[in-house]
Amino acid sequence: MAREKNRDQRGAPVPDRPPDLLGGWRWLLAAVFVLLLFYFTPLLSPNATIQWDAVDVHYPSQRYFADQVREGSWPFWTPFIFGGFPFLADPQVGAFYPLNWPFFFSGITPGAVEAELVLHSLIALLGAYLLLRRLSGHGAGALTGALIYALGGFFAGHSSHVGMFQGAALFPWLLYAFDRGLEGQSARWFSGAATIAGCIILAGHMQTALYSLLGLGLFAAWRVSERPTAWKRALPALAFTAALSAALAAVVILPGMELSAQSIRAGMNFGDSAEGTLTGGALGTLVYADALGALSGRYRAGGDVTQTYLYSGMLLVPLAALALRRRRAQVLAGLMVVLPAWYMLGPAAGLYRAGAVVPYLHRLRAPVHLWFVAACGLAILAAFGVAEAEEKWRKPWLGLALAAVCAADLCYFNSWNNPLTYARASYEELYGAGEVALRFKVAPEVKQPFRLHVPDRLPIFGSLNSPLTVRVETTGGYNPLELAAWHDYRAAGEKNHRLLDGLAVAIEVLAKEERISANPTVMSRAYFAPQLVGVSSLAESKARLADLDPRQQSLVLNLPAGIRQDPQAKAESMKVLTGRVAVRYTAATPSLLRVADAWYPGWQATVEGKPLEVLRVNHALMGAVVPAGSHEAVFEFQPNLFRQGVWISLGALALLLGAAGVSFLKKGNGADNDGVGA
Repeated sequence: MAREKNRDQRGAPVPDRPPDLLGGWRWLLAAVFVLLLFYFTPLLSPNATIQWDAVDVHYPSQRYFADQVREGSWPFWTPFIFGGFPFLADPQVGAFYPLNWPFFFSGITPGAVEAELVLHSLIALLGAYLLLRRLSGHGAGALTGALIYALGGFFAGHSSHVGMFQGAALFPWLLYAFDRGLEGQSARWFSGAATIAGCIILAGHMQTALYSLLGLGLFAAWRVSERPTAWKRALPALAFTAALSAALAAVVILPGMELSAQSIRAGMNFGDSAEGTLTGGALGTLVYADALGALSGRYRAGGDVTQTYLYSGMLLVPLAALALRRRRAQVLAGLMVVLPAWYMLGPAAGLYRAGAVVPYLHRLRAPVHLWFVAACGLAILAAFGVAEAEEKWRKPWLGLALAAVCAADLCYFNSWNNPLTYARASYEELYGAGEVALRFKVAPEVKQPFRLHVPDRLPIFGSLNSPLTVRVETTGGYNPLELAAWHDYRAAGEKNHRLLDGLAVAIEVLAKEERISANPTVMSRAYFAPQLVGVSSLAESKARLADLDPRQQSLVLNLPAGIRQDPQAKAESMKVLTGRVAVRYTAATPSLLRVADAWYPGWQATVEGKPLEVLRVNHALMGAVVPAGSHEAVFEFQPNLFRQGVWISLGALALLLGAAGVSFLKKGNGADNDGVGA
């Protein structure tokens, strides 16, 4: 007996449709399968590892933090880089980002950092799928767009920038939660959006966090354009999300702002700079992966290769173009693709300067880092394009075929054949020998309280921040938030070697010869210079570094009046712990004791329990006028803004949990409707 055909309301037969191969949870299995293919080599091969900033910045800082916490201390200060550095004030550590903590507890290794990237690729893939399925109502289109976003050129190019990678991975979830709240008028979903935005900030890349909020505003404008009455909810929700996310991340924002104000970044203004802008060559990588030679090893664009690789599959541009048949796609393209691209063109194109209406937006380095917002917009268009293709050619299997082609394409060009995604050698081969040399050959020669001097960015000890993992005190390091005064001092020390003597440099690396040498003229880390010279500004003290002899003079900013320095005063012994320096001394009169550790707000000094004013000495160092006699002067670091940040973050967390809880209760009573929709 023949099977009876399905019929519509008029009784006409309806053609059988093939089963939905991505129905239920099968889409998730397909996504995970593609992700495992994409990361198979970096996860399992002994001849692959993380590289560049993932090695030089993120791995050593995460490992140092995790080790310190397991040892029972919070590393507000570290003595191992830059002659002392406010470690936890650096947002790049990601110390308070929740998804880092499982890795902190299990132990940070290069493989663990790679696993963080894989986890966030999965997060990006799932978030993008849910968002695109909601917007397009099309399973295969959503999967195709999710692959285009999560495995696209932005993530491949920035695989060494862990905080940026993590923040961009959360971006689709931010849009998804906000859109659910916008349609359902739900405090629960808006609280979720604020929590996700807070986590983007906690991941540690502040530029990505600011761009995420900007992208959220553009997305909200698009959704409001489709439902004009929604603006009454959208504007308060955007303000709520921005304010609560900032409050939630105050534990990172407040110390980070203080550090930024004291760092080399504070003196940089990218308002007139063309660094890191979107170029025609970079746009060429949208259609041809090797347009600039990044894959073949013949990179010819100049600048940072990670900023110019945008390839997200050969299908992206055709699918996005197909979607533009619909007005909603045209509006989306204008808001989330064209406007960001215009901004990314930099100061010369004009819109970048108009960013002055948003704090700091017109002063950010590398506006091309906004590309993940445009990439998300293009992924949405691609999802619409898949739906359009199936409707136009009436092939129900076409979407799945497009998703499969996209998966194979991205796996090949953005992972298997892409040197940006991971290094093609083991960590030991690339960096291990240098770290072994530092740990076993150099570090034993550097006895506390003396230091090792390494010229700027000399990669002979593996990671540029390997002193953090080896725990040897050095004058150098690698961080865009290096203290500006310390940077000035080190730069002057390249010409005036006496300044290095004043930093207690016992061993130095000779850059041209790449060997270490003992410094026979090293000075004590704690010292009474016989002559004090008052300076009225940092500009004056910086200028005087060129001919300063710290053995004879100490430059003191705002020198207190009436000091009669004892020329025979002596620092007799010194004990250095993390964030604490204790000096036994003898002086016949109240005299200035200079300590060759980096000055930073938060240092406190006491003698016999009595507080002393901590002064800036020799432009970058600290000191205090200690009382006459034989005493112990103790310098301790107490972070200024950390405690305030903790209380603000806890208050914001309580408010967000309370709002979400009330919303759940209302929904349980039938008073709330999320309006999930398509």
